[in-house]
Amino acid sequence: MTSRRMLHCRTESAFARHHGCLRQIAARVLTVCILTSTLAAVGCRSLRPSDHEGIFAGGLLSTDGIRGPLERSLSRSDDPLQSGEKFSPEGQKQVEIARNLYDQQKYEEAIKVYKKLTKKYENSSIGEEAWFYMGECYFALKDYPKAQDSYDKLFADYPSTKYVADTSERMFQIARIWLEITDPVTKSNIKSVSHSEAADEAPSKPSSDPTVRYGLLPNFHNRQRPVFDTAGRARNALKSIWLNDPTGPLADDALMLTAAYYLRRNNYIEADRYLEILRDEYPDSPHLEDAFVLGGHVKQMSYQGPYYDGTTLISAENLKERTLQMFPASGDREQVRKDLQEIYLMKAQRAWASVDLWKRKDNPRAVVVQAIQVANDFPDTRFGAMARQELRSADPNLVKDLPGVLEFIQSLPEESEATAPPSEKRNPVKSVSFPDPDQKRPTL
Repeated sequence: MTSRRMLHCRTESAFARHHGCLRQIAARVLTVCILTSTLAAVGCRSLRPSDHEGIFAGGLLSTDGIRGPLERSLSRSDDPLQSGEKFSPEGQKQVEIARNLYDQQKYEEAIKVYKKLTKKYENSSIGEEAWFYMGECYFALKDYPKAQDSYDKLFADYPSTKYVADTSERMFQIARIWLEITDPVTKSNIKSVSHSEAADEAPSKPSSDPTVRYGLLPNFHNRQRPVFDTAGRARNALKSIWLNDPTGPLADDALMLTAAYYLRRNNYIEADRYLEILRDEYPDSPHLEDAFVLGGHVKQMSYQGPYYDGTTLISAENLKERTLQMFPASGDREQVRKDLQEIYLMKAQRAWASVDLWKRKDNPRAVVVQAIQVANDFPDTRFGAMARQELRSADPNLVKDLPGVLEFIQSLPEESEATAPPSEKRNPVKSVSFPDPDQKRPTL
C-alpha cells in the first residue's frame, strides 16, 4: 500500500513539471507571434533611421537644429521672448521698453524698468537678462559699485548664465580701475631680491587719495568707487572671475592681477598663494613664466632668517631651479642665478646658526659635529671658513671617540689655501641646474 502511494506522488510531481514546461513554451510562442505582428504592421525598414520612416519619421534623430551658444546669440534664438517660455503680454512689453531705453542710452530710465523685471520675473530668463543689463547701465554711468553688485547678483542667482564672458570682462575692467594698475604684470611690480628698482621703468606711485590707501575711511566724493574698502572690493571682483568663469580667458589674468596687487604691498605670502594657483591650474597661461619668476621671488622674500622656518627658502630654490630649466630664453635668467647664489649663502648661514646654538648651550661635541657639516656643505663661504677654524680649535680629547672626526680635522687644508680669492680657487656652487662639473657655474 505504501509503495502504491509513493508511486502515485511521483507521477503527480512529474505531471506538474511537464505542465509548467508547456506553459513556458506557450508564453514564448505568444511573444514571438506578437513581435512578428508588430514588425509586419510597422515595417522592418522603420528600424533604419536613415530611411526617416516608422518610429524615426519626422527627423527625430536629426542634428540640424542643434546650435552652439554663439550661433544662438547671433541668431537671437536665445531671446527669452522667443525661446518658448510663456510670458504675459505686459511682461513682454516691459522687456521691449527696457531694451529700447538701453539702446537709446537712456540708462537711468532703463534701470527703473529692469529693477521691476528682476522682482517680477525672478529665476527666469527675463530676470537673468534684467540683472545683466542693469549692471551694464550702471557701468555706462560709471557707477561701478552698483554695477559690481548687479553682476554679483547675476552670478549668484544664475551660476550658468549665458552672460558669463561679458560679465567677467566687466568685472576685470572694474578691478583694474579700482586697483589703479594698468597691466597684470609690469616691471615696476617686480622688486629684485637685492631691492634694486627696474632700470627700464620707474615704479608706479601710490594714489594720493587717503580713502584708496585706507579702506576704513569712507568715500563720499567719488561715485566711481565704493564707500569703503576700494581695494577689497576690487579683489572680490577678481576672485569672482576665476571662481565663476575658471575656464574663461580672464581667469589667469585675474589671478596675476591679484598677485601683483599683493606684491606691490609687500604681502609676499598672499602673492605666493595666488601665483601658486596660477602655476598649478593654468599651465598654458601666457603668465606662466612670470608666475614662476615672481613665485620664486616672493618665496625668497618670505624667508625671515636663520632662526625661523626654512621651508620657504627651500621652496624658493626649487622654484628658481625649475624656472631655469623650463624657460631657457627668459630675460630674467641672470637675476634668477644671482638669487640662487643668495639662497646658497642663506642656507650656509642657517647651518652656521646651528653651530652657534650649540656653542651657547656649551655642547662642544655637538659643535664639532655641526661644524663638520657646514665645512662639507658650504666650503666656499665665510661660514665654511669659520667652521674649519672652529674644528681646529676643538679639544681632541672630547671628540676622539667619535668615528672619523679626528681624521677629518687633520685632513683640513691650510686656511690660506681654503680662503683663496675666487679667481685663484673656488669650489662650485651646488645647483641642479649645472649637473656637469665641467660646465661653467656662477661664483659667489
